[in-house]
Amino acid sequence: MMDIRKLNYFYYSQNSLNTFSKCPLKFKMQYMEDISWKNDSPMDVEYYKSMKVGLNFHLICERYFSGLPLGIEDCSEELIRWTKALESKMPLKEENLYFPEFEIKMIKNHIKLQAKYDLIIIKPQGQVEIWDWKTENRKLNRKDMEKRFQTIVYTYVLKERCKELLDIDVNAENIKMIFWQPQYEEKNIEINYSQLQHDKNEKFIEEVINNINSYDFEKDFNKELYVKQCEFCEFNYFCNNGKVSFNSLESES
Repeated sequence: MMDIRKLNYFYYSQNSLNTFSKCPLKFKMQYMEDISWKNDSPMDVEYYKSMKVGLNFHLICERYFSGLPLGIEDCSEELIRWTKALESKMPLKEENLYFPEFEIKMIKNHIKLQAKYDLIIIKPQGQVEIWDWKTENRKLNRKDMEKRFQTIVYTYVLKERCKELLDIDVNAENIKMIFWQPQYEEKNIEINYSQLQHDKNEKFIEEVINNINSYDFEKDFNKELYVKQCEFCEFNYFCNNGKVSFNSLESES
């Protein structure tokens, strides 16, 4: 088994940090043993079908903000409806800079992170918006999104690298993360950032990464601490021969 924690090219992502916090054993199987587990039950097929629709919408968004043809002529009515909602909600403006599907990596002390943004918008007065498309049917709420590793990692990484990569010395207070579900097109979840929150995020991220780097999977893992997560984990078949609640799987991707 390859210990990816010791590899120079490995960067933690919001997905890997979230996975470890939910269950270190899942982190070990997914990231260190490279195990994938997929069942062919009807619920499983429907879950991955829904994921494919989300990926297609992300591709349409990338084309739209890159000024490319959308290619939606043969898409489903659902995707066409979502695309029309996107065009109505976010008309392209010449004064803005758009960076769709933009990846950033960073190293600072023990922190090695990577973040893949659906969209970064830089506005004329120096405001920076992080947009993230969420296509799951479950309606999201602000309280949950504020606590997600995605929000913590994405805002932190952007603030740390914005000056170097995008040539903008942005204040944390001018950064905003916005989640949008095309199914609920009228509503955004907007989360404002601050320097105080940035300092808190840095401390939290460093603690999590240090914990992962020093974790002994043979001695430290206690299944009883994470058993409540099993029902919502695709590895439940693998570990417990148990069913998975696919409708409740948390999507952090």
